[in-house]
Amino acid sequence: MSDMKKLGLIAGGGVLPTEIIKYCNEKGRGIFAVGIEPYSWQEQLKDAPHIFTKIGEVGKILKTMKENGVQEIVLAGGIKRPSLKEIIPDWGGVKMLAKLAVKKMGDNDMFLAAIDEIERHGFKVVGIEDVVPEMLFQEGVYGKVKPSNEDMDDIQRGVAVAQALGAVDVGQSAVVQEGIVLAVEAAEGTDMMLSRAATLKKQGKAPVMVKVKKPRQDTRTDLPAIGLQTIEQLSEYGIKGIAVEAGAILVIERETVVKRADELGVFIIGMKV
Repeated sequence: MSDMKKLGLIAGGGVLPTEIIKYCNEKGRGIFAVGIEPYSWQEQLKDAPHIFTKIGEVGKILKTMKENGVQEIVLAGGIKRPSLKEIIPDWGGVKMLAKLAVKKMGDNDMFLAAIDEIERHGFKVVGIEDVVPEMLFQEGVYGKVKPSNEDMDDIQRGVAVAQALGAVDVGQSAVVQEGIVLAVEAAEGTDMMLSRAATLKKQGKAPVMVKVKKPRQDTRTDLPAIGLQTIEQLSEYGIKGIAVEAGAILVIERETVVKRADELGVFIIGMKV
């Protein structure tokens, strides 16, 4: 675990930041969290010393991290990419925005530029898999439900489509039914993609979902993840199961996720792609 250096957590929404805090506390690793408003909240970060800031308060974030002895920084949790009008930067934020030229960058390029700027201030940005390696999907079927041969054909089709999306920095997921691509993921996110797929699916074999990382994606930021909510959504929208890229996708609360998938009859498989 990176020699147990003190970790700074920049937290967005969801349960992932909470899981990281829990893991660090169990391992005795020092951690300090910065919650990004309005995505992060008090209960989420209650088990670690923390503050809350706006997304543009870069100077405040980095200054507070240094004051608290942070050496490594991990970014975790969902944050919607803001428009320039929504950002109210401090002086550090103004300087970073000037360097990032946000309007001209895709998400991946923007993350890489932000990492470079953070590390220029003396921190090392690490991936979630470096902090909590057990969260990474491995190859194989999770739980009792297995995909059929027909499902595997749809999965292969979905992998090709999702990789093509990722190559142009658009999305990471696709839903396929009998070779037909029902929906792909863009800015709307997974829930709306699944909802759209449910309105387009036909009678017969149920669709499947595929999630991969983008080919140029830096795993230190925006690493794809699935959790309990994903499994509930798959069942709700009549999706038979999900295939994820092994070694590249995170699973949040693994035991809970697998148990619920078995209860709902949803398959989960990690695959080398």
